[in-house]
Amino acid sequence: MSRFSISLAGPADDASLRARMAADWMNGEVAVSFRREPSYFAGCRLQGHATQVVKCTDAITGHLIGMGSRSTAAAYVDGEARRIGYLADLRIAREYRRGTLLARGYGFFRTLHEADPVPLYTTVIYEGNRVAADALVGGRARLPLYRDWGRILTPAIRLDFPVRSARGRELGIVRGTRARLSEIVGFLNSELRKKQFAPVYCEEDFADGRFRGLAPEDFFLAERHGRIVGTVAAWDQSSIRQTHVERYSGARAWLRPVYNALARMTPLKPLPKPGARIPYVYLACLAAEGNDVPILRRLLRAAHDVLRRGPWQFAIAGLHETDPLARVLEEFHAIPAAGRVFVVHWPDEPVTAEGPDRRIPYLEAGCL
Repeated sequence: MSRFSISLAGPADDASLRARMAADWMNGEVAVSFRREPSYFAGCRLQGHATQVVKCTDAITGHLIGMGSRSTAAAYVDGEARRIGYLADLRIAREYRRGTLLARGYGFFRTLHEADPVPLYTTVIYEGNRVAADALVGGRARLPLYRDWGRILTPAIRLDFPVRSARGRELGIVRGTRARLSEIVGFLNSELRKKQFAPVYCEEDFADGRFRGLAPEDFFLAERHGRIVGTVAAWDQSSIRQTHVERYSGARAWLRPVYNALARMTPLKPLPKPGARIPYVYLACLAAEGNDVPILRRLLRAAHDVLRRGPWQFAIAGLHETDPLARVLEEFHAIPAAGRVFVVHWPDEPVTAEGPDRRIPYLEAGCL
């Protein structure tokens, strides 16, 4: 009998799943952990309409030592709505990373896939996460293929100092309202279906569905002659999932008290202490008619002006490196961050989808 048991996780495992998420840090000059308080499964709603969570338990200790999730949702593939998968939250305790547990876990995922097949999966491996990249990429035995589809840029835009507003001829910026939700959803689907893997937006998802916590009033709308031509939404997910600073290394550790002293006398916002939550908001639903750069520039600068007066230190956006709209992100003071987008499939099930040289990928940063 094997020492390790791999099976589907359920509500009784919620506390153990949250503990596993908090225990696995992403190291760097600033080590961070990605948490799911107060409910791991509540956060799964962001990643898809249906999620299966796989757990690995050590029979000797009884501890949950590994996990991963498989979500499915409707997305645009080559301009058509299709149900695809998303792989996320892969965690294995450091002391168990050698051996065959990873391959066994993916064998279990293959069983789930065969029972409920989808044409492809997407996933993101953040830059700096060499452990995951080395373990997953390269077509190791019994693992699916990870096809590199380029980088998604996810800068943490600073919300300290004001930025210069952008003017647009005959272009107005207004806030969304519940009465305009149908119009907002229609615009998002019309524009983002042109991009690869963008979500299929539905009005009910903004109530208690996939976009839980994102209200029509959180939208900034660009209008021309009363018609929506651009959208950006401020999505605060702190009640569902959080990022915590675990450790500052090197110069950042001793500079933090100096920086925070300056923050008391300037518009700078203080850096959180080790163990504390980073206050940030996602910039979601980034769309502009015809992928027009000046429209998004006007929207992001207007949103920045409002959000910097709020409790957040950063606004996190997400655009693929091949997207012309990504140029606007370079105009803000930000901490650079990015991840590599992968299309995942098993070798005997080839993917038929236009690549990033033909269609720009779009993944909602707040759904990763």
